[in-house]
Amino acid sequence: MTRTAWSRLTLGLLLFLLISIVCSVVIIDPFEIYHEALFYIPPIDNGTQNYSNAGIAKSYDYDSVVIGSSMTENFSTKLLDAQLGGSFVKLPINGGSPFNHKQMMDLAFSTHDVQRILYGVDVEALTYFYKTPKCEMPEYLYDDNLLNDTQYWFNMSVLGKFLPRCLATLGQSDPDLRDTMYNWGDLYDYGREAALRGIRINGKTIPQKEQAPVLSQQSRLNVEHNYLPYIESHPETEFLFFFPPYSAAMWYRFYTLGDLDYHLAQKEALTEILLQYDNVKVFDFQARTDWILDLNNYIDASHYGPWINDAMTMHIARDEYRVTDTAVISANNDVIRALVGDIVACGAWPDAFPSAVTD
Repeated sequence: MTRTAWSRLTLGLLLFLLISIVCSVVIIDPFEIYHEALFYIPPIDNGTQNYSNAGIAKSYDYDSVVIGSSMTENFSTKLLDAQLGGSFVKLPINGGSPFNHKQMMDLAFSTHDVQRILYGVDVEALTYFYKTPKCEMPEYLYDDNLLNDTQYWFNMSVLGKFLPRCLATLGQSDPDLRDTMYNWGDLYDYGREAALRGIRINGKTIPQKEQAPVLSQQSRLNVEHNYLPYIESHPETEFLFFFPPYSAAMWYRFYTLGDLDYHLAQKEALTEILLQYDNVKVFDFQARTDWILDLNNYIDASHYGPWINDAMTMHIARDEYRVTDTAVISANNDVIRALVGDIVACGAWPDAFPSAVTD
């Protein structure tokens, strides 16, 4: 064989290999960037979330979206569909910032006619920088630039791990995947020991940062850049914001950092702004004493079981625990402060909370 023939053969084989790799990734498409999985079970789990969300947002059929952190991962889309109407998908970013959630809304609104957004608001996340992600995202999967998809086609994890994982489930399907994706409710232990792990309770009085119910600069930038543009640009979309029910232990943790009053003030200031829009509803579950004082609902100080997500769905569908003015938020915040005061006064997790009210 001449050198020319050998060079042509080698180049042809290399080109064939590259085309075969690209075709394999595009046809099987582990993260569903080009099409929804039809003949295998896609590798959707908490470890692939930042990749899987791109395909879910682009390729699934839906008109409603769940946005938020791990506080939203245990929602049942079947229950949301039945109680709120529409067809929901979940696009959470575990530990994400408002900018990360903005990225999810960008992709959802650019590819679908979104009728409803259910948005879980973590007040602490308002302190994150407003124009950079807290969780790094594979931008090449979220844009429309086909050229940078080479990072997907020739990704060693995709080729060595996720393609084989898909091929192992050829011919299979999971009809409940949309409903159960990202759920972690049955993976952890619940109860007092789990919820108080890492928290040392004592009776020490800790000064709190003084804060009027006005957005801080960082909170304001997050609201102006990552919340309001979507509310204002999509008046036909209903935005259902809710404050998730962290346990009282979490609020005590904020107290030990001196941040309790600050976070509660930011919550009140944010609510005042959101209530100005006709396409927004706000729900506050943070003063549900029957939930937040029962540590059997929690795997740690903040994360609650899926039965709480189901209950919130039902309440939202019935317009219960809806906030119609900031006086409601202020009263709920006073409940939280009083419960933290009970913990401080006791110097331990109390057997009974004098400030607790019956919901």
